[in-house]
Amino acid sequence: MFLSEMGLRLFWEMSPSVRRPFYQRSKNPFIRYELIPNAESGSVKINSAGLRGPEITIEKPQDTYRILMLGDSELFSILLPEKDSLSRQLEKLLNEKSNGLKFEVLNTGVEGYNTYQEFEVLKDKGFMHHPDLVVLNYVLNDPEPGEYYFGDNFFSRNSALYRYIIYRVKKGLIRRERKRLKIKTEPDHFNYLHSGVSFVHLKDTILEMAAMLEERRIKLVVNIFPASSLAVKDFKENYPYGHLHQMIKDITDKNIIWVDAIEEFNRLGMTPQEVSINYQYNESHKNAKALGVMAELLYRVFRENKLISGI
Repeated sequence: MFLSEMGLRLFWEMSPSVRRPFYQRSKNPFIRYELIPNAESGSVKINSAGLRGPEITIEKPQDTYRILMLGDSELFSILLPEKDSLSRQLEKLLNEKSNGLKFEVLNTGVEGYNTYQEFEVLKDKGFMHHPDLVVLNYVLNDPEPGEYYFGDNFFSRNSALYRYIIYRVKKGLIRRERKRLKIKTEPDHFNYLHSGVSFVHLKDTILEMAAMLEERRIKLVVNIFPASSLAVKDFKENYPYGHLHQMIKDITDKNIIWVDAIEEFNRLGMTPQEVSINYQYNESHKNAKALGVMAELLYRVFRENKLISGI
């Protein structure tokens, strides 16, 4: 058992959702993989804090309001210039509307992350940046802990052998369950994720995050990204995931403010084809215009809920 533990610690890695030259194995087994500080590949540059975006200091500068954005590839925005990401567009808008307060919006997004990993990022790295507000960006595949969800206990955090055994068992059980349920399409997949144990874990994680932030007097804004894949013909009566949006918004807590971009897209008459970065290739990630609309929506929510006194 000792040799197995040492061997797995040295050589076994739970595969990340994506492999790129700017990712490395994380010391935190719940995060699994993370960005390499100061890495650069193509148009993607990672700062010294291990985030996509401009350089920042760990200590928050005086007269600065800092917003921490948690998310996955929708937030990371690898297909867009960094200036067009949601974080940067929101930061630019806030600074343009500011009455003297400086705003910094930190992009902690990493491709393939789910809500559980994002919560670990908040605890491991987020709080050290002293955020005044936290925005959790929610995508419909975020309840997907799958075989990587171990439960938060001593053995799961400290034993690679324990994690490996649980991983192998859960992987087999999930594969068998998905086969039994005949999950083949995207709607099948998203409905599966929002049912049973996966959704219970997701709900518990969001509520735990809200409670932890409330202890620090930090509000949690949850920003829902609508799907804009080929399975989505419009954002109205034919939108196949409206009930899932409602399930998420039914997770109520006094420290959570919900934002649903689908309502804004419909108000502006925007279609899935108009918000997707490449709809015909089944690319659900949002383009720069759609992210700009979402930045404007977040700005209005901040003002309406009086979250920031400097705007």
